[in-house]
Amino acid sequence: MGLYNLFLLCYPFLAKCMAPFNAKAKQWTLGQDKVWQEIALCAQKKHKPIIWVHCASYGEFEQGLPIIENIKKQYPNYQIWLTFFSPSGYLHRKNDPSVDFVTYLPFDGAQHATRFFDLLQPELVIFVKYEFWYYYLSEAKRRNIPTILVAALFRPNQLFFKWYGGFYKKMIDLFHAILVQDENSIKLIAPIIAENKIIITGDTRFDRVWSTAQIVKPFDWLHKLNQDKIIIAGSTWEKDHILLAKLTEKFSQFNWIIVPHHVDVPSIQKCLNHFNNATTLTSFIQSNQKFNNSKVIIVDQIGLLRSLYQYAYVSYIGGGFDTEGIHNVLEPAAFGKPVLWGPNDEKYREAIGLIDFGGGFKIHDENSFTRILNILIEQEDKYNKASAASANFIQQNSGATQKTMQFIQEKRLLTN
Repeated sequence: MGLYNLFLLCYPFLAKCMAPFNAKAKQWTLGQDKVWQEIALCAQKKHKPIIWVHCASYGEFEQGLPIIENIKKQYPNYQIWLTFFSPSGYLHRKNDPSVDFVTYLPFDGAQHATRFFDLLQPELVIFVKYEFWYYYLSEAKRRNIPTILVAALFRPNQLFFKWYGGFYKKMIDLFHAILVQDENSIKLIAPIIAENKIIITGDTRFDRVWSTAQIVKPFDWLHKLNQDKIIIAGSTWEKDHILLAKLTEKFSQFNWIIVPHHVDVPSIQKCLNHFNNATTLTSFIQSNQKFNNSKVIIVDQIGLLRSLYQYAYVSYIGGGFDTEGIHNVLEPAAFGKPVLWGPNDEKYREAIGLIDFGGGFKIHDENSFTRILNILIEQEDKYNKASAASANFIQQNSGATQKTMQFIQEKRLLTN
């Protein structure tokens, strides 16, 4: 516990030191400076019992959103207070209509936890997938407020399972229940907490992408493309752009739409420099020209990628050539699209599962990318099989939200 308290002491100091040089650290520091003021203002607007939902970042929010939406429908007599640790979640979702209040989570500490619970007085606490804050969990336990971890995923290399991880094992036991994604997670935490606290429900991201895929969103500018196939590369980074530049030359007859992970002006310009005769989406929409065979569209707007995948013939997911790892392979798969990505996928069970089903393909370089793309383009039977496999993978793994809601109902954690 001494090391944990040392971490709590050092982290804010280090974040402030990094703030002048790191945008994320700067945003987090600014957020923490005004967090109590923001919480106090929100607390004045409470008029129903509170359910507190905490997500580390934007990705965990996407994972928790199906649960949030179902709680809002089934338990309208509650208000949902959403907290984030990371600026990427808070800044993107601070005005989200699916919840009632959105704030940063004040940094962990005994006094902070007491003050936070005094203001919110939640009747149920839900942590999504990750994040283990000792003093918040302890305060919830002390007040007999049920706290559940949903869509949890554990791996052997986490601190809980190291010989020196005793303190972190105690944190797991502070939860009222842990709803895990798979059997491997159960095996890892079974020696740590009571068996009746562990339930396998699955991964709510499958429900999220499946529901999104049921909504067809039209894009008028797509009519300006040529009549050939569309290849969409999403959440791409610098190393992806280097590779994709070669592929767009090889397969120049196709419509290439590339959606970089970062869409700020410097990042978009850097991306453009890799491609011959590329244009940004904004410029493309404003022009009256038709798409010609040698062009590549670089999407310089946010919020489009998830819906764009429905128009792809083949999709490519970025991040697999960086230490970051691959991004969301489930979004294009939900539309029944074959999905390709780079080699860094070891930590992503959904990617491995998609490969096993036959809808996903790991590529290692330009040659393997070319080979797989040629197969999918030239062999219709293999393309159709891969497309069906992607959609089946999503459908067969959906249902985690329903199981989570069933648990909440059966345990009477909320009342109508």
